[in-house]
Amino acid sequence: MKKPRGAGHIASFGPFSVDLRTGELYRGGQKIKLQEKPFQVLSALLERPAELVTSEEFRGRLWPADTFVDFDHSLRTAVSKLREALGDSAERPRFIETVARRGYRFIAPLERRAGQRPGALPPPARVMLAVLPLENLTGDPSEEYFSDSMTEEIITQLASLNPHQLGVIARSSSMRYKRTDKGLRQIGEELGVRYVVEGGVRRAPDRVRISAQLIQVSDQSSLWSKSYERELGDVLTLQKEVAQAIAKEIRIKLVPQAGLIACSRDAKA
Repeated sequence: MKKPRGAGHIASFGPFSVDLRTGELYRGGQKIKLQEKPFQVLSALLERPAELVTSEEFRGRLWPADTFVDFDHSLRTAVSKLREALGDSAERPRFIETVARRGYRFIAPLERRAGQRPGALPPPARVMLAVLPLENLTGDPSEEYFSDSMTEEIITQLASLNPHQLGVIARSSSMRYKRTDKGLRQIGEELGVRYVVEGGVRRAPDRVRISAQLIQVSDQSSLWSKSYERELGDVLTLQKEVAQAIAKEIRIKLVPQAGLIACSRDAKA
């Protein structure tokens, strides 16, 4: 495995930042204590995000050939301590995925950049947001597909904003919270986001009403909410139009926090 280079030695994911050069882990700018072996595991995973790092590769990197150690147990212990520091779990991983009998993989979106000055680690630059599954308010299970596809379209439109300043949690992660009884604060901590979008869909024979609101996780206050009512026609066009309008509103609301977020295209209200 390659050693970290000076450029791009700071990696950010979710609410965390890692200085690969100094061996420091931060959450929201606050340093988190992490032992050497767990940090070496994290460093190895961050060097090859989304790729499998095998157990044998960890052995060669973390334990020299002349070291006598129960390797499998030691690696599992290091990964367990790392997950504990990140608030992650093996059963529902957000950052580190176990590949049975083979190794581990880092699965979260990752951003790399150079540090601003030696010994200083700025907090993550991006505002992180999750779109929770829109609720099907019709009471008809056959209409579930419409609310799910509307959720996916909103995620797509929000992700088309500047990803360096506004990070949007992937659909595969946010859809796990469909019909969950977890509170917004817990969801925000698990996903590492500061804001969530939630809402619902209600359909009549020839019309549809889609509601959405932007919520700040820290105090669960609503920053923006709006309902959109449209005639049913071309469903895909309707969903895209409403999702673009929602993305435009959210972009405007988050500009003070995220800086000048440029939309990739104009959205119709």
